[in-house]
Amino acid sequence: MDTSKNYYPFWKIEHQRSELLRSREIIDFVDYGAKAEGKSITDQRKVSEIASSSLSGKWQCRTMFNLVNHYKPRNILELGTSFGISTAYLASTNSKVEVLSLEGNPTSATIASKVFSNLSLKNVNVRVGEFSKTLPEAVEDLKTIDLAFIDGNHRKIATLKYFEFLKKYSNTSSIFIFDDIYWSDEMNDAWEEIKNDSDVAFTIDLYRMGLVFFDKTIMKKQHFTLINYRWKPWKIGLFG
Repeated sequence: MDTSKNYYPFWKIEHQRSELLRSREIIDFVDYGAKAEGKSITDQRKVSEIASSSLSGKWQCRTMFNLVNHYKPRNILELGTSFGISTAYLASTNSKVEVLSLEGNPTSATIASKVFSNLSLKNVNVRVGEFSKTLPEAVEDLKTIDLAFIDGNHRKIATLKYFEFLKKYSNTSSIFIFDDIYWSDEMNDAWEEIKNDSDVAFTIDLYRMGLVFFDKTIMKKQHFTLINYRWKPWKIGLFG
């Protein structure tokens, strides 16, 4: 997977990232899960501060772009829109792919919508609210999930809950991407349980994120860890 290739949309999306990293705007920020178990916390933070800590990195976004470009899913479900940078990479591969992104924080979703408008992306639908309410409706609309990017709640219980729920809507070609699998001991424990789930065909550990595949016709159950991918991802031609 060559993440060094400069596909046409990359520079436009990275320009939007740069604008967010420079923004001094202060917004209300609602945290539904990362700080408090079962409670939401609202405070005011600079857009630049949120962008620097919560946006998926460039190589990570390009990896997901290449995954979508190679496997060509018909739909994508994202848990955690933030300001829409990862969403933009997922949606930019093909204007026909349906990208449904869920975000808990209303002001973040508003900023993401501006990013999509600036990039002329019309195949993204953002739904705002707690995942417990928006997720069931989303999967009912999609019927089956071709690709899911789970980046909305970095707790073990929540991560496993999303996995078990989304798994019901997977197919043999489905790919699940879990962000920050080494964020904490909790997240690493969740990743270990997901790896060993009987429905999982094989997994790929890219350190910053874990890829889950369900097609058991490809190979026996295996777990791959690509250590060098953390530092030089462009040297691994994993997906052609």
